[in-house]
Amino acid sequence: MTVQDETSENAVNGEVQDDSVSTPESEPENELVSFSELAPRTTFRMELSFDGTAYHGWQRQPNGITVQEVIEDKLYRLFGEREHIRIQGSSRTDAGVHALGMVCSFSAPPSPYIPDWKLKKAMNRLLPDDIRIRTAEVVKDGFNARFDALAKSYVYVVNTGDINPFSGRYSWHMEDMTDIDALREAVKHVEGRHDFSTFTVERGKIDDPVRTILRSEIVTFGPLVCMYFLGTGFLYKMVRSMVGALMFVGRGRMTPDEFRGILLACDRAKCKDTAPARGLFLKRVFYEPDAWLDDLPARPPFWTA
Repeated sequence: MTVQDETSENAVNGEVQDDSVSTPESEPENELVSFSELAPRTTFRMELSFDGTAYHGWQRQPNGITVQEVIEDKLYRLFGEREHIRIQGSSRTDAGVHALGMVCSFSAPPSPYIPDWKLKKAMNRLLPDDIRIRTAEVVKDGFNARFDALAKSYVYVVNTGDINPFSGRYSWHMEDMTDIDALREAVKHVEGRHDFSTFTVERGKIDDPVRTILRSEIVTFGPLVCMYFLGTGFLYKMVRSMVGALMFVGRGRMTPDEFRGILLACDRAKCKDTAPARGLFLKRVFYEPDAWLDDLPARPPFWTA
């Protein structure tokens, strides 16, 4: 099954281009075809982490700096400013959302040739400290970080204890969220295949609001409550909307059954608050079946970024 992205678009907005080389049936005698035009391109897959605090999300846009824009600008420099390389991300994170294991792919020009191990080192020298390349590898031609993904996981962090300079930056502070047992019961209602119209924004722009959640769990580390969601696809602001409603359960203001009723209503007007972006982490993106079986967080995500 291929991941359907948050906005359920049917195209990639021109980011996937035809890299094949077509040769006219008859060439003018004096026209030369350069080696670079005939040489094969290289498809790279990179996994990266980033602190999304300073960025207007992942996807390049006109009204603010984005993670995609920064990476593409550095690739342009790295490959000798020969062409503007467009990268395909596995997800389109919102402004302020973080990532531990975002994946992107791109087609590199044949010259200059840069091996994968050198690509990682060179990019990390060029990138700001809040964006780091974790791995870089050459993959088969045609690999697409978005459409080849099978599943992805998110973690949302709520701090029920005192605020410190780090938890305040990477979690939602809610000290009266104490009913963890009710929270564990409620979060199970989102598992399976459902119409998630209640938990999305701009529903009219989405053709199909049905998504499949493979697993949802509550994992605690002292005062930090991590809400974990693994699914084959997520709608726009879906995780933050679910968390916003689940907070009412954890604070004793809604029962797990009432939460289920909100889900089944398929009505955005029934939704509660949308959780702030700072507590949300894209954890991992998966390209192999069952690779997610051991994916539950072993510690708060901002300890492992």
